[in-house]
Amino acid sequence: MKFTDIHDLDVRPGWLTVWRPTPRTPGATAPWSPDTRPPSYVQEAHLAGALASRSGAGGSPAWLAAVFELPGRLDPVALEAALLGWIDRHESLRSRLTPLLPDGPEEPDGPEEPSEAPGAGKAAKAEKEPEKAKECAPPVRRATLRAGAVSFARNVVGHFLDGNELTHRIERLFDTETDPLAWPSYVFATVGHADSTTLYLGFDHSNVDGYSILLVAHEIHELYAAARGGVPARLDEAGSYLDFAALERRAAASVDIQHATVARWREYLTECGGQLPAFPSPVGPADEAEARRVDAGGAQRGGCGRLLDAAGTRAFDAACRAGGGHVPAGVLAVLALAGRTAAGLADFRVLTPFHTRNRPQWTQSVGWYVGLAPIGFPLAESDAFPEALTRAAGALRHARPAAEVPFARVTELLGVSVQPRFVVSYVDMRQVPGARQWPEWKAAAVRSRRNHAHEVYLWINRTFDGLYVSFRYPDTARGRSAVPAYIDCAARQMHEVAATGSREEVLTPC
Repeated sequence: MKFTDIHDLDVRPGWLTVWRPTPRTPGATAPWSPDTRPPSYVQEAHLAGALASRSGAGGSPAWLAAVFELPGRLDPVALEAALLGWIDRHESLRSRLTPLLPDGPEEPDGPEEPSEAPGAGKAAKAEKEPEKAKECAPPVRRATLRAGAVSFARNVVGHFLDGNELTHRIERLFDTETDPLAWPSYVFATVGHADSTTLYLGFDHSNVDGYSILLVAHEIHELYAAARGGVPARLDEAGSYLDFAALERRAAASVDIQHATVARWREYLTECGGQLPAFPSPVGPADEAEARRVDAGGAQRGGCGRLLDAAGTRAFDAACRAGGGHVPAGVLAVLALAGRTAAGLADFRVLTPFHTRNRPQWTQSVGWYVGLAPIGFPLAESDAFPEALTRAAGALRHARPAAEVPFARVTELLGVSVQPRFVVSYVDMRQVPGARQWPEWKAAAVRSRRNHAHEVYLWINRTFDGLYVSFRYPDTARGRSAVPAYIDCAARQMHEVAATGSREEVLTPC
């Protein structure tokens, strides 16, 4: 599945219809009910960023979207049933978070009734310590709709003959209607064609992580087929992200300044000069004029490309395993070697996200199940791929436990405010339900544009077709020079490892 900017998609013209979730009218089903389950740490941080942006501190959209096709003539009744069934399946999509501001909470979207929260107590009863969920309670109020309490307001926008115009229209829709401070913070659209219908499902990041987006096409296809056939959908049970958030808060309450993960982050920040690691080469504005252009809203550059085909990926995998590692370690190894080539770095440092779906019920749950971990390892001038692989594999093993402690909790305890600048993610997409059908469904994962002068993100994804990299970086002269060259250097070294096994050779300099 391609993960890229919406402007890199082949958006087919057609009839655009917008599907907006809305609470059913009072009397049909009870409206919003107060819910004591807190936001997750990453949701709370995301809401704080949205409030800062609203107050004039800058910012950019932060949505993710799933795009795929349904074949043949659309059955709108069945699709509505599928989408509503999907919202019922994932409780987090029926829940809203309202920041409690000094002058009172944000204006709610509808009435609240003083009843027991839908699903409230699930996590607390399991742990028999409901009071601990409140120990780190943030200044945010949650309310939740019961299953069956959502309907759709559909609006036929019109027929678009030009794919580029339609692309901009959908992007504007997602930009304006995925506000994390409102509900719904997601919106759906369909584009009808003569032979199929394309679905565009956009969500503010507070609702989903990248893996959640990968789940969407399969689940909607299953629910749509079930609605048309009048049979139950063949989907495994999915737990609630709201229960996960309550458990995360309870666990975070036991983390103090002496915790091993907090100590590791303190040491890491010291090693990085008080900041999180930056890209190996400078990528920020070179002068004040360029800085003003970026600050005025210069979106980052991005794209997606293949690093290795399927056969090359299998060979690279075999070389990594023969050296005592695995593909994620191999990826970090070649990136470290490319960093040494680009900037002469003796230490490779980067942040890596790990999933936090650490219980079976979270496997197919929609939510933001991601934790950050600090990666760092030395690289001598004479080191080749085997040495870099060994160090990268060790660094990943050492870093994995750190992702279980929310990064926002760590910075809270350390009393620092730092932002990621260089992040590398790895996902093996082959294990996702429906992955074999993605080409048939024309499925894609899409991200919003980003305005930032220093961030570099690389998403490395393995599919049945090979190994791909999706990327974004500052649209500056230095960024345009450094990042594509870095990716090309890493790709060439991957090809060399795949071709030779690179058991002893020093890789060819880029």
